[in-house]
Amino acid sequence: MRIAISGSACQGKTTFINDFVKTWPKYTRSAESYRNLIKEENIGINKKVSADGQYKILNCLIDDLQKTAKGDKILFDRCPLDNIVYSLWSLDKQSSDIDKKFIDKCIPLVKESMKHLDIIFYIPITRAAPIEISPKETREIDKQYIEEIDNIFKAITYQMVKLGRSPFFPEEDFPPIIEIFGSPEERIEMVKLYLDEKGDLIHNEESILDPKNLEDMQQLLEAQEKIKQDDDVVTRLKKKFLLDK
Repeated sequence: MRIAISGSACQGKTTFINDFVKTWPKYTRSAESYRNLIKEENIGINKKVSADGQYKILNCLIDDLQKTAKGDKILFDRCPLDNIVYSLWSLDKQSSDIDKKFIDKCIPLVKESMKHLDIIFYIPITRAAPIEISPKETREIDKQYIEEIDNIFKAITYQMVKLGRSPFFPEEDFPPIIEIFGSPEERIEMVKLYLDEKGDLIHNEESILDPKNLEDMQQLLEAQEKIKQDDDVVTRLKKKFLLDK
């Protein structure tokens, strides 16, 4: 199982990954070579992104995915979807040289890379389990910025939940994007709805991913929807990227 952990800053992704590995010790962490690339080439991130930097990071993330095989048990802290989310923020704010032409160039690469993932666990901002924003090297701590990034993730999740498709995912052989929220303990318990004790995908009648349980899964997703924010950023992005191509 090749699993990516995605989401905005300061949402407890590192804590979740640590807890995940303790619960399923057969999983290893990705080497995260993109972080080394950022340091080595002094690439701007967060609010300081550029088209050149984002493209280098995107290709590095894709290279890491392509080195894996279907049977590997590996966790990725972020994936190409995260990369394009940050690029979309810059496009929306017109804060860099990232333009629609650049996004159009990146979308096919992101879409194809999704075939190398089995699940994306997305950690959203929720009122149910707020996370304290704390300073850290390379981490953005602007609350408004963090929420705007999260809103873009929610717009993409909305596409997959409500429409079952998105311009950022292939029509076939794509990973489900699953929201994991709550306390650290609750997050791990949510994952257990999808993975067995060995860390393999549950395929029996108890699995929430089983087609027989799609109605229950939809009810769960609709419950999550109630605690989401739906501000102007989400609305604009829905209009821009709801498969009108």
